[in-house]
Amino acid sequence: MNDEPSGRLAAARQMFGFGRKMWAAVLALTAFAGLLIVYSYGFLEVGLDHIRIEGPPLPDLPDGSSADVDTSQALRPPRFKLCRDLPVSAGYWNLTTADHSAFVEIPQPSDIGVGESVCVRVVVPAQYTVAPMTFVPFPNAPWDSVMLDLVGRDTNTSVPVLLQMADHTHNYFRDRTHVYEADVVLRDADVYHVEGYIEFRHAKWNAEAFLDPQPFEPEQLKMPDVQINVLDEDGLSPYSLQRYMDLPLCTDSDADGRWVSVDVLPFDASLVPPPDNHNLVWLPYDCRLQRFTYSNFTKCLLRKYPLVHWFGDSNTRRALKKVSTLGKWCAAEPDSLVCTCNDNTEPFTNYNANQRISPFDLDPEAGGAVATGAQSENKSRIVAFKWDGLTTRNNPPWAEYFTSDFEERLGRPKLALFGMTNWDTAFESRAFFAGEVAQLADVVDAKYPGADVVLRTGQYYCCTSDMDKFWKRRYSRLRNSFFDQTLIDHFKTKFAGSRNVLVWNVAQLSER
Repeated sequence: MNDEPSGRLAAARQMFGFGRKMWAAVLALTAFAGLLIVYSYGFLEVGLDHIRIEGPPLPDLPDGSSADVDTSQALRPPRFKLCRDLPVSAGYWNLTTADHSAFVEIPQPSDIGVGESVCVRVVVPAQYTVAPMTFVPFPNAPWDSVMLDLVGRDTNTSVPVLLQMADHTHNYFRDRTHVYEADVVLRDADVYHVEGYIEFRHAKWNAEAFLDPQPFEPEQLKMPDVQINVLDEDGLSPYSLQRYMDLPLCTDSDADGRWVSVDVLPFDASLVPPPDNHNLVWLPYDCRLQRFTYSNFTKCLLRKYPLVHWFGDSNTRRALKKVSTLGKWCAAEPDSLVCTCNDNTEPFTNYNANQRISPFDLDPEAGGAVATGAQSENKSRIVAFKWDGLTTRNNPPWAEYFTSDFEERLGRPKLALFGMTNWDTAFESRAFFAGEVAQLADVVDAKYPGADVVLRTGQYYCCTSDMDKFWKRRYSRLRNSFFDQTLIDHFKTKFAGSRNVLVWNVAQLSER
């Protein structure tokens, strides 16, 4: 069994002494390609199916006995069960770190087929501490932040295990044993093993109420000695890469899928979106993405969304630099500091990138140029709004963008795109953010009647902590995800059935 981390968990190897390196949140061009597709085809969300596992030993308990689990399950004919049908061993709830380290369990190992699920559990024994209860999770959120993947031996496909708290009162108390579980559906035939670690205990992932971010000191998990064998017995799996080009084009913005190495593609790689900096390409399961040139993208904008209002931070600024130069910006040195982060003082002529409001016109052949006068019929126009999320750091406050003459000055677009949560997670409380999101939704309702809305989440963040003593940015993978979900849930609920709300979830794209 391969014990060398791969997939997204290869991002943290150095932390455990086996060469872990922090993976960039998401390659800007790959993430941005997802949005380009939304404008004409989009993604399609789908479901999952089959798996197999071979006899995991039960973890040893402090008295030398084994956990109270029905071992006869391993002798039954292969068929999968959901976690709810596999009771947590009663003995687990009394464990402490003095007895046993945290571990991963596969309670019912068996071979499964493509598209079936396997139950995966993580048991985090109680760790008693005299430290004050300074950090607390959000309501119904876990005390522990656990990062876990199932990784394919042959394809290197990495499937995140989206853990939820098991149904037990202990999970709501800090100094008790916590058990997390997930029914993981696997669609790609392969032999999978488990990789992962505990990022934070005691809710230290959630630096609310002006608490300082905590050092990233990951805790290893004891892994089960099992392999999950996902079988495509009849060779007819609809998820096979051999059939990928037969799939319909995607029509939604948030399709489920996986990262695949370009080296294993059984077709011309130019037929799918460009790979990221790890030579991996994003392929949805039930639909296919089509590669678009920047010129084709601008033609699509002109036809469907000739006027766009685009709000965002410096990540958006860099995306728009790419768009306004038809992909030429930073093409030579994409990994330089200017291209990934420090471009705020860079001279740039295609549009006024550092102004708070900067309209520019986009020509399919010539690219972007600062807008002057009325909009031409053969050019689309993007009005770029620079903001620091919905934080109090905006100067002037973000709501002042929407003055009484807003439409007269800047037009009424058919598409409004809002990028946020990077600054919000770093500097504000979730309660404050929720209030600002509600205010923004009301503004959208009033100022953008009938317009489609795209929500761009914050960047993916993992495998480190921002310990800068001046900024004290309170990022963590789990905290960021709760802020993103607060934004998405409010907009989806408010505008359900009344307008299109698409999610450009760059964080989730990296999580997968």
